[in-house]
Amino acid sequence: MQTGWPLALGLAAALTAAAPTHASDQPAEATPQPDLDAAMGKALFERAWLPAPSSTDAADGLGPLFSGRACAACHRGGGPAQVIRVADAAVALRGIVLRFGTTAGAPDPFYGYQLQEQAVPGLQAEGRLMLATKNQDGDAAAPITWAFELTGPPLTNGVHTGVRLAPSLVGRADLERIDAAAILAAADADDRNGDGISGRARLLGSVDGHPVVGRFGWKAAAADLRAQVAGAFALDMGLASSDAPFPYGDCTPLQTECRGAPTGVRPGASGQELDDTIISLVTSFVRSRPAPAHAGEQAQMHEIGALRLLAAAGCTACHTPTLPDAAGRPVRAFTDLLLHDMGGDLDDDVGEPGVASAEWRTAPLLDLAPRGGSRRYLHDGRAASIAQAIAAHGGEATASRTRYAAMSAADRAALSGFLEGF
Repeated sequence: MQTGWPLALGLAAALTAAAPTHASDQPAEATPQPDLDAAMGKALFERAWLPAPSSTDAADGLGPLFSGRACAACHRGGGPAQVIRVADAAVALRGIVLRFGTTAGAPDPFYGYQLQEQAVPGLQAEGRLMLATKNQDGDAAAPITWAFELTGPPLTNGVHTGVRLAPSLVGRADLERIDAAAILAAADADDRNGDGISGRARLLGSVDGHPVVGRFGWKAAAADLRAQVAGAFALDMGLASSDAPFPYGDCTPLQTECRGAPTGVRPGASGQELDDTIISLVTSFVRSRPAPAHAGEQAQMHEIGALRLLAAAGCTACHTPTLPDAAGRPVRAFTDLLLHDMGGDLDDDVGEPGVASAEWRTAPLLDLAPRGGSRRYLHDGRAASIAQAIAAHGGEATASRTRYAAMSAADRAALSGFLEGF
């Protein structure tokens, strides 16, 4: 196996490079696991992990710095991040983090790749991320700005910040089924056909001579759901596994107190904090989350009309309705899984190695329901509606945004209503 990034680049790079060890582009584990595995994985997904040492050896190792105690803290019910109105007009955040990085993807030397807002007893958290609404009534759907505070030194010059929302896990197993050849065939990095769309696949390495394509994460940093799960355990909770062997999580060498804290490393987990079975079971649960189903003649007619609107706006050039699996069967996810330059408005200057800060993997149009106004859209949650998300598109999507704006109000409403049903 060849990996795309050397491990010396740090935590995020190693998580990406680790993906091919469990994934070709048709992962063996993509077949749904038995119901019992998914049920056990759900329990682990919802488990609140403990700092080490604890009386429950198999449930400790949290931190030392972390963003959440459980997978469900960010993905309640396997769903997406939410901005929730609570008592006294306050707004609570769930599944929203602040990433650090240069345009080339290097971390902050002190804070690492992510602001960790919680810490084990005896340590201080790195700071906090705050949501500021332009009005003061606590309306979670209002236009927002972000602010943050650090408890340590300022960020190093050249390190930027970018808010990231936890995506929904609904229907994500379908992305593993898409044939890598179909993804690569859709790539057109040099825009040879002159349509203004120049998407490219993110290649993470090779297995048996075949390229491994990134499919998961805002910038396609993971090849399969197992790699994504292990990466989240490591970066968000500081829980090490053989897939992501980082018992100190995102703690950097400059954070000496963090590096000196106890870990949950144990012989029973192959010298890590989580054994392979835990990663497998949680992955089984994530794979068990089905995509929303649309049934009935009326729903089918509605879909036909909406697909025509999507195509008329040019959205299907990137949000491809279906791609084939290895057997040629259609997989519906409304994505090409390619990286596209989305323009300056969506560029936060936080890149990843080999991926520009303005490049984003085409988001699957799955599970887009507004959830009573608690749902936000785009990578940083700036959009309170699908219409606002489309309006923020730029770069390669500029022409589509213009066509969408030129549609009648009724057509725009029909398109939004259709997408919200996914």
